[in-house]
Amino acid sequence: MSFPFGKELPDREIRELVEAAVASPALVSARKLAEWVGTGRPLTTRNVLKPAVAVEACDLLGIELPSRKPRSAMDIDELMLVWSTALAARFLEISPGRVRAGKALELWVAEEPDPVLTIWAACTTECLGLAGDTAVDLEQVAVLAELHERDGSASLRNLGEAINEVDGSAPACDCPDCVVEEMWPLGGVVETLAEFGIAVLRGDSAELTPLGRWYTDFLFRHSAPAAEVNAATLLDGVAHLPPKVGVLMARPWLSARTPVVAARELLAAGEAASGQLRVIALALAGQCGPEADAAWREWAAKDGFGAYARVWLAEEAGTDPAEDDDAWITVDTLAATLDALPPEIPAYVLTGILRVQAGRELAEVLPLLERSGHPAAPRLVSLLGADQSMPVVSRVPSALPAGTRYGIKVQLRGVTKPPVWRRIEVPADLDLGEFHGVLQRAMGWDDSHMHVFDDGRSEYGLPDPGLGHRNERNVRLSHVLVEVGDRLGYTYDFGDDWEHQITLEKILPPAPGVTGALCTGGKGACPPEDCGGVGGYERLKEILADPDAEEHDDMLEWLGLDSGDEFDPQGFSAEDVNRVLSRSV
Repeated sequence: MSFPFGKELPDREIRELVEAAVASPALVSARKLAEWVGTGRPLTTRNVLKPAVAVEACDLLGIELPSRKPRSAMDIDELMLVWSTALAARFLEISPGRVRAGKALELWVAEEPDPVLTIWAACTTECLGLAGDTAVDLEQVAVLAELHERDGSASLRNLGEAINEVDGSAPACDCPDCVVEEMWPLGGVVETLAEFGIAVLRGDSAELTPLGRWYTDFLFRHSAPAAEVNAATLLDGVAHLPPKVGVLMARPWLSARTPVVAARELLAAGEAASGQLRVIALALAGQCGPEADAAWREWAAKDGFGAYARVWLAEEAGTDPAEDDDAWITVDTLAATLDALPPEIPAYVLTGILRVQAGRELAEVLPLLERSGHPAAPRLVSLLGADQSMPVVSRVPSALPAGTRYGIKVQLRGVTKPPVWRRIEVPADLDLGEFHGVLQRAMGWDDSHMHVFDDGRSEYGLPDPGLGHRNERNVRLSHVLVEVGDRLGYTYDFGDDWEHQITLEKILPPAPGVTGALCTGGKGACPPEDCGGVGGYERLKEILADPDAEEHDDMLEWLGLDSGDEFDPQGFSAEDVNRVLSRSV
């Protein structure tokens, strides 16, 4: 993507932008690292600096290390931030086993406006998680949009509220110290923007720098969907953004039309769309204001989708909408929700929940939905009016006697020669957080990374709105493993992605005096942490088995071994595992 810096700016302002970009702390560190790398430095199989070389880089950058013998450069967060910035700026180029300074570094050092601002903007966009080919960082976008919308300055409370619209994590306190030092994600967002020279903190507010104003103007004007595209293309272009940001991105498109024309096109696109796209179309049409009333009245005269227009006009006039229109919109919303359900979740999960919420009023609601005239009404009414004994969750655990235990097999997926698995017995009433602790000790992990359970319907872990994980402490093992043969997924370390398959093999009756977790069998040693997942582990075993391998000595040093013979991938002892498990539950 090209990042024009704006030929309309005076030369003096362009030069100031270039100087600010070159002086941004993140790029200063990235340049320093790249110039030190020079003609080449050695890399590990995971394409990061070897541990000893990483220590040298930290000394150069002034990064303090808890140990002079890190297991991997990937364990040094500050270094990896500089490393990723240098890669995003193309200051570094990687080839098998080596890294060297890239051609972009020469362009950067020359400080010519076009290449410098292009490099800075591309690097910043990638590092902030705003690139089009990556998952958009909605918190960063929300803060930038809020600053842009408020002409470059916003209180920390305003920024917190903007983030809250995305993930519900607005800060409780808006004093600068609390926000910057304690209130993630807002503090982290502002600090990151400052690292790239985009914004600064002033008291209880954040302000865009001139470089930040130029950048947000590019994001929300020059990068917005083109004014000439049709409404359907506009909706596709803003569908992944928070509502406020979507409105900002749509402004050039809206401004190129009269309110009536814009609303008319959006309503037509909304009728043809479904689900979230329909919601966005209606929201953008609402942004056209009262000047677009004529378009809403045109649609109000139509059946079906016209219900949205009639309800909108009623709300504008302060009157109650017609009951049939409310019913049509209700069916439309519920039908879209049903259609969006993942295939592994049966429709009766949602309809069962709706039956519980409606309670005795369901008998009154069903006739209204049925006569709404919506084409999906018969299907929805059939589902809602189905046998009331149908379960409202896809699996209903039966009551288990107190003290019931589970016999479980845990298989590390993808690892062979030898395979790595454990058989364990655990109390069936463990919550998933407790079971996580058992798994870590039984397998041999260090519990130094994130994890998640997946039962095919939901994901459970440490509660995180951004990741969508439900609180594992609220779910018991017996809720997700109900019958012999049931399976549960468990992923540990989202970088290495160690995937485990958990299978319920036995349901054991209570036994007097038997408590806690017990390992009854297994095979294979647990792979070392941070070795690069399944592929990295296979490579590690090859290197340790070959004394002539280039990285043999580095791997021995990393693992703290004197010889490759000391590493035994076959190593397993149920006695050793049980000694550790005795401290887990």
